[in-house]
Amino acid sequence: MNGTPAHESQDPDGREPSTLFAQAREHLLAGNAAAADAILRRGRALAPDDAAMAYLHGLCLVQAGDPPAAAEAFAAVLRLDPGNGRAALMLSRALCRSGDRAEAARWRTELARRHPGDPALLNELAADLLEEGDEPGAARLLDQAIRSAPDDPDVLHNLGVACARLGSLERAETLLRRSLERRDGMSARRDPSEAALAGVLATRGSFDEAQAVAGGLLDRGAEQVHAWTVLGTAAARRGRPAAAVDALLKAEALAPADPGVLSNLAAALDEDGRTAEAQERWRRLAASGHAGAGARARLASRAPAAGEALRRLFPLTDLRPGDGGPVELAEADLCLDQWHLVQGDRLALDLVLTPPLGGANFVVAADGTGAVLVRDDLERRRIEEPVVFLGGTANYYHWMLDTLPRLSAIDGLDGPLLVNSAQKGFHLRTLELLGVPPSRLMVPDAPALTRFARLTVPGLVSRPRRADGQMDWMMPSVDRAAALRVRDRLMEGIAVRPGKARRILVSREGSLFRRCDNEGVIAQVAARRGFVAVRLEELSFDEQASLFAGAEAVMGVHGAGFTNMLFAPPGALLIELHPAGHLPEFYRHLTRLLGQGHMAVGGVITQALRPAREYNWNFRIDPAELDLCLAELGA
Repeated sequence: MNGTPAHESQDPDGREPSTLFAQAREHLLAGNAAAADAILRRGRALAPDDAAMAYLHGLCLVQAGDPPAAAEAFAAVLRLDPGNGRAALMLSRALCRSGDRAEAARWRTELARRHPGDPALLNELAADLLEEGDEPGAARLLDQAIRSAPDDPDVLHNLGVACARLGSLERAETLLRRSLERRDGMSARRDPSEAALAGVLATRGSFDEAQAVAGGLLDRGAEQVHAWTVLGTAAARRGRPAAAVDALLKAEALAPADPGVLSNLAAALDEDGRTAEAQERWRRLAASGHAGAGARARLASRAPAAGEALRRLFPLTDLRPGDGGPVELAEADLCLDQWHLVQGDRLALDLVLTPPLGGANFVVAADGTGAVLVRDDLERRRIEEPVVFLGGTANYYHWMLDTLPRLSAIDGLDGPLLVNSAQKGFHLRTLELLGVPPSRLMVPDAPALTRFARLTVPGLVSRPRRADGQMDWMMPSVDRAAALRVRDRLMEGIAVRPGKARRILVSREGSLFRRCDNEGVIAQVAARRGFVAVRLEELSFDEQASLFAGAEAVMGVHGAGFTNMLFAPPGALLIELHPAGHLPEFYRHLTRLLGQGHMAVGGVITQALRPAREYNWNFRIDPAELDLCLAELGA
């Protein structure tokens, strides 16, 4: 017989394709994928143009654990029915499970393009992206879906989860509450949204409500891992490490391999001083590919990777002479300009002003017992001439009130003065006013581990230490005498012309972090009380000093600009706006030293800016509450 053979309408047992389809479907529903597969292969041979048969076969192959074959079946459906959105979704999933992520991404893009008005399809596609950790991609699809289905509880839930993971906490809470409203009376379907909401509330600092929601889930036996994790997170942020450990151990018992549980538990155990138990969790995390845990595991096993070295922490203050004079070091290394000081196999962190942020930091990991893993891949240099260490940082507060007070201890010491790189106008101007010429400064030009034949370190500051052995630079150290000495010497050289603004609102509009999201409304409230908005970055150092010298009240978001309270008169009032529960003590301490007033107004956290610390997260101030506070103060 010439030509293409005709397809039979029945199989050898006399069953028509429709009968085969029905029998295969029954086997699939019963969980017997092997029997269904055999029947569907016969059915597809009898009816090769039947898209429904091919689609059911794809589902069968997914159930059987054969994603490449499933992908072929779904691709066949799309050849027969190009507009079949479900088949395109299933094809993308099968391709992803087969390891062909590039082709899966292409089909996802095509699916979203072809079905922009199908919220259910977009929601499922977004759920896949959330599962894979692509929160931005999921959020884009869900924003598209919610325009077509603004009240769909599933879309609201998934978008809330995406926003929470992206750090948009205020929007996440709103979306999750809306999802719960639309699922009122559907207890089982409410559980995931309640669990997600509890996590958002704990992150925003609404601990009581977070604990109540998590407790309700535990009472119902729902979302228990997440509920215990929320309770542990809330306890940790309230400074109760033992309670955090207890809750997270319960989460671990239910999900021993969950990386989120393990990382939170390891951190809580470290905080509670249970180092050995913490290290065991870090090792388990490292085995799963967690990069930070891997560094901790290498430290615990004393097996540094290439480009790393082990050091033992020691306090540089132990080398200070009994008379309080400068520390004299020979053949000492400094990691410039993070100021980690290495002497042999020891590391001193007394000079470090830079917090451990990101992979460029010299310290890779610390175990809390004095051992640290550090980089060992920096360029080596050597300086033979004697050098005096002043140090410094790009941060205005730490420069003014940690570094400059040390200049009095340098009087009478000769030689180049080692300072931080990236010098700004305020560095040079303040040094000029304090009698230090630019010609004396030694400024590092690139990160390096530099050997100093002789290094003199005067004026060491005493501060409490964190668990990693580093001095806690979030705790203020300046005393009244040092603050007044810096202020008086600086003011001697400034022609102070106090501005007309007696009430100053320091603006952070446009800042990338620690932003008051409703600053425009707050500015209107402040203007009614006589405050004039200023952008300090637009003023020179002398202009800032003159402005604050005439201030009776200063208000704004916590930031380095408030260091200028150093120049404000006694009795001036500082009003700090900040994320609720997270306000460093710098300016409360400074205003107390200077005989000034201080007030703090906390706002609810709106955005978590990880990995930045929580005092750098964005927030929103209640304008009515602020107005009432200003009225009560007479401001």
